Parts: sequence; C-alpha cells; structure tokens
Amino acid sequence: MKYYYEYKYKSGSTVGGHNLEKISMKENFIILEGVDTLMDCDGEYDNYWHTKIYTDEIEYLKIEPMEEYCE
Repeated sequence: MKYYYEYKYKSGSTVGGHNLEKISMKENFIILEGVDTLMDCDGEYDNYWHTKIYTDEIEYLKIEPMEEYCE
C-alpha cells in the first residue's frame, strides 16, 4: 500500500507528496521513502526517492492511505 504524506515546518511552509512506501524513525529525524512510476519515450521506469525530516523543525506529520484506482 502507498500513502499520502504532509508535514508543516515551524517556519510556516507545508510540504505534501504521495507514493510513500516506508517510514523510518531515528534519533531526531524521520526518513520517508517511496517510488514513483514514470513514463518516457522508452517506456515505464521507477524513480526511487527519499527525504529526511528533522523532528524539531516540524509542527506535524500526517500520513494517509492512498486510494486504489483502476484505469
């Protein structure tokens, strides 16, 4: 299952994204990891990504399941 995520920095900016697959927590930070399936002229390929969030810099982190859909 993939997830939607959103977090807000204490400075005021909000960041959101989708296709989150893995969450890891360390001492004072959280690592979000996921994969986006992209298409170009050669076909589909996976683009793996990750982001590191320091817990003392954010107000909240919200995670919700993404709805499955069929084409």
